Amino acid sequence: MSHDLALFLAKTFGLFYLMGFFILIVIHTYRPSRKPAAERAATSILTAEDRPCP
Repeated sequence: MSHDLALFLAKTFGLFYLMGFFILIVIHTYRPSRKPAAERAATSILTAEDRPCP
């Protein structure tokens, strides 16, 4: 295997791998079933005195 062929394969399949990984992460993050966990994480650092007055 020449260096040029290895470089071509790494650039081509590396691009597809990263694009696929990105799409999977976005799908996993924005699934409707993840909403309660995201809301819990968003408010977990706030205590009662850090919230606005009702």
